[in-house]
Amino acid sequence: MAKNRKKLGRGISKLMEGYNIKPEVKPLDTDSDYIAACPIDQIVPNKNQPRKQFLENEIKDLADSIKQNGLLQPILTRKLENGKYEIVAGERRYRASKKAGLKEIPVFVKNLSDKDVLILSIIENVQREDLTPIEEAKAYQLMIADYNVTQQEVSEAVSKSRASIANMIRLLKLPQKVQDYISDFKITAGHGKILLSLENQDDILKFAERIVKEHLSVRELERLIKEEKGKKTKKKKKSVPKLPQIEEISEKLSSKFKAKIKVKHNSDNKGKIMIEYNSKEEFENLVDMLLN
Repeated sequence: MAKNRKKLGRGISKLMEGYNIKPEVKPLDTDSDYIAACPIDQIVPNKNQPRKQFLENEIKDLADSIKQNGLLQPILTRKLENGKYEIVAGERRYRASKKAGLKEIPVFVKNLSDKDVLILSIIENVQREDLTPIEEAKAYQLMIADYNVTQQEVSEAVSKSRASIANMIRLLKLPQKVQDYISDFKITAGHGKILLSLENQDDILKFAERIVKEHLSVRELERLIKEEKGKKTKKKKKSVPKLPQIEEISEKLSSKFKAKIKVKHNSDNKGKIMIEYNSKEEFENLVDMLLN
């Protein structure tokens, strides 16, 4: 891993200071990063915003509040080469402000890299619990794959355990239909984690459909999957000859060919018959008997 890779941690906390202010504290007009009245048509959403779903009723409620009290907390932006201001954190507030009919809103403008923008967007959404589990998983995956961030650093940045980050990313291994169920809140991330214990994609889809139709809890799903696995194991065992039969067959073959013979039989009705010999003479005798 490159030695000059940018570290997270305290640097993230420093970046967060720019917009994580208390509503009752007004920013100083002397702050060079602060624009008290930025034209709203000069502000553009971040195309890599982790959150893809914005509930209309939430936007409306916030818009009503903004109409009465104004936008109390500035949004965090960065200036683009075309002169526009790209949202880093606060798209929900931006959408609500537009709905409320505001022409200008207060913003902070920070000099941030693409990596900083992604991380801050994720942190804000995770802290507010605004992301669906799949959106969160994709955001973590993007941080790790495209920005060379470790799972441990993601863990520190969003204040979640490394195991939690790993489990969230694993949800992306589910079939797309199941991921859609999670995004639409038809099944939970907890259900998804249990479904991942199934090896067969068809089985995963079958149980996902049952969750939706039968409104299964995570505990009920665990029980049903355990029962299903038990049935399959029992079925496999039935197809395998009992050990005494195998030993008896091995003894009869050994007696007939005057050599040590071992039979190995698998659950799929495949296996091996292994014959041992200790000299060239024994080998020649065995070949003779097998060919005649």
